[in-house]
Amino acid sequence: MTIEEFYNAVGGSYASVKELFLTDERIRKYVLKFKTEGSYQKLMDAVASGEPKAAFEAAHAFKGVAGNIGLTRLFTAASDLTEQLRGSQEPADPQLVEKIREYYAEVQENILKL
Repeated sequence: MTIEEFYNAVGGSYASVKELFLTDERIRKYVLKFKTEGSYQKLMDAVASGEPKAAFEAAHAFKGVAGNIGLTRLFTAASDLTEQLRGSQEPADPQLVEKIREYYAEVQENILKL
C-alpha cells in the first residue's frame, strides 16, 4: 500500500500532509510513529476515569496529533469529543468515543499495510 492509498483508506488528507512533510518517506515516518505514540491510550484512560477535565485535555491532545499528520476523519471525531467536553461537567459521550475507537482501529489496521 502506498502512503497515498493509506490516506484514501482512512479518510485522511494526503495533499495537505504532503505540503507539510514534502516526501512520502517523511510522511510514512510520522504515520508509523503514530502507531505507538501514546495519545490514544491516554485518551481512553481519561475517558474511562469519568473525569471530564482529564478527558477534555486528552481529547484535545489527541486531536492535535491526528490533525498534524492529516488524519482528517480521526481529527474530526476527536474534535467533536473535545467540543462536547469543553467546560462540561458531564463525562465523554459514548457515541463520540466509539467513533474515535472505530476510526483509530481503521488507521492502525491500515498502518500494518504500509
